[in-house]
Amino acid sequence: MPGDLSPSRVRFHHRFNPLERVYVGPITSPPTNEWNPYYDDPEPGKALADVTVHNSTIEDWVVSPPGTNYRMDSLELTVDGNKVFTATGGLHYRDKCGFFGVNHLYVRGSTATISLGYSHDPSCSESKIRDGAGFWYGPIFVAGTLNGDFDTLRIALLNGNTNFDGSTSDHTLEFEV
Repeated sequence: MPGDLSPSRVRFHHRFNPLERVYVGPITSPPTNEWNPYYDDPEPGKALADVTVHNSTIEDWVVSPPGTNYRMDSLELTVDGNKVFTATGGLHYRDKCGFFGVNHLYVRGSTATISLGYSHDPSCSESKIRDGAGFWYGPIFVAGTLNGDFDTLRIALLNGNTNFDGSTSDHTLEFEV
């Protein structure tokens, strides 16, 4: 990921507007925060490394209208002694061609941030996307390594979410590490 590439912005967080730039990984945060002149660059050696998003397959999904709050979008974090982390949980998908991936990674002070975005499989046609439309809920996990000392890992969903259990806002989870 180029260091000067800023995160995508979405106007309506609660809508499943697919983003163009979504990587399943592995991907490592850039050594500078050139995309935002107000963010100091990370200290040398501090990075999010080998971040990978593992989406579940359609066979693991269940029908789940997100407005019902029956299944909440959520992730739980575990970090081992080698600073390898796994955020495991479940998210809502809008159609059978949908997936989540990394839109942007950055380090700011003692906080590491992963911006997840929702997109469509590029091999899917518009008709496949329409035919697979619905509200699905499926398992997902994000894994990677925290290189350096961090107090917080923040995971923000840029789009696709409708309800996020345990969040600091309607689209961000923060974990102490």
